[in-house]
Amino acid sequence: MPGHAVKLGETQTLDHLKDAYRREAQANMRYHFGARLADMARRPDIARVLHAAADEERGHALGFLDLLVEHGAEAPELVCGKLEDDLTAAIEAELHEFTALYTRYAEVAAQEGFPEIARWFVELAKAGRTHALWLQQCLDQLKKP
Repeated sequence: MPGHAVKLGETQTLDHLKDAYRREAQANMRYHFGARLADMARRPDIARVLHAAADEERGHALGFLDLLVEHGAEAPELVCGKLEDDLTAAIEAELHEFTALYTRYAEVAAQEGFPEIARWFVELAKAGRTHALWLQQCLDQLKKP
């Protein structure tokens, strides 16, 4: 229908955009990790290629976030169209990591005999709390006249 904007709503396209974003973001980190391994192996030639690929993957991921916002997708777990909303969602995600998620993951890792992994989850939970505080300060600053 001319002039009628199709909404993403609960479409497969919305699911595909979310999945594609996650894959691109994950590839970004995987390539940065690979570059770190290449640096340790004294292969700067390979590290340069992996860093370049990582930068492109980051651009792809940001492109998917742009599309989600542009099409009015309800995806606060990934991105919101307004800075205030994005900060609020990020604070909630960090607090969830701090109060529930990583604490539970640490308990399971400890029960399954992985104390070093449990400690890592505990440290990440602490970082989540710190990040939530930083983000809250940003949100508070944003709300000041």
